[in-house]
Amino acid sequence: MSPADLFAQGRHSADWIRGFYDRAAVWWGPDPQAPGVHQARRAVVERLAGPGPLRVLELRSGSGYTAAALADAGHDVVAVELSPSRAAHARELAAVPRRGSLASLEGDFYTARVPGRFMAVCCWETFGLGTDADQRRLLRRISREWLAPGGLVLMDVYCPFRPARDAGTEARLAPLEGVPGSVEMFERCHFDPRHSRWIDEWVPVEHPSEALAQSIRCYSPADLILLLEGTGLALREVEVAGRALGIGAPDADQRITISPALLEAWSYLAVLGAEAPPPAPQPGPGEPGR
Repeated sequence: MSPADLFAQGRHSADWIRGFYDRAAVWWGPDPQAPGVHQARRAVVERLAGPGPLRVLELRSGSGYTAAALADAGHDVVAVELSPSRAAHARELAAVPRRGSLASLEGDFYTARVPGRFMAVCCWETFGLGTDADQRRLLRRISREWLAPGGLVLMDVYCPFRPARDAGTEARLAPLEGVPGSVEMFERCHFDPRHSRWIDEWVPVEHPSEALAQSIRCYSPADLILLLEGTGLALREVEVAGRALGIGAPDADQRITISPALLEAWSYLAVLGAEAPPPAPQPGPGEPGR
């Protein structure tokens, strides 16, 4: 879906996702992340879920570099990616011998068949691409099918404050060195306050008709807590740049939390775990115990 369609129709759709990321692989190359990102993600998994070796599921894994970094550290990793070109690259990485194991699957993580349970389920920079109903569908599937007892979900969640503040801004970006398909681009930030969606528009300077946009649902921590209701998952913690904000602490409902870091962050790391079962009813006065 082009930005013209997105803005002219005034509707949000998931139809753009596959085509956008296939095209993005040409513009940005197989690995658009900054140096050190994949190793930093591995460190986050091991700090929060334990040193392992762990069984790890990465959903919408891109070209597979973070999954490969985890497998190199000795973990057993299953990576799921929707974009055919990126999934093909991940399969090439999966064919390389590593300390752990890496399996790459192409498919939509709402329907992909992934057997077994995992101590860590990771969603890096991908949560929010669909509707609220889509997110709940994914969260329920993680809870019911994939998350092992005692396991954690580590999920990048886009925050609405920074896109809302930067709406209307534009940056002109030079082509990336060493990426044959990279071109000079305009990146434009838009924000839809009604649906709390950041619209990230990419326009090639010389070929504006080839412009693409991605529409991402943003969730404040309060929004995320509401979204989690009924999914079987609960918020344990929120981190920005590796710093815990205390939002998921056991007494958080009674405590005022001031988090200026959220106002500057495009996203935060949500740490989720299985929802605690409700406490067993206690016998009333004069009632026999069980």
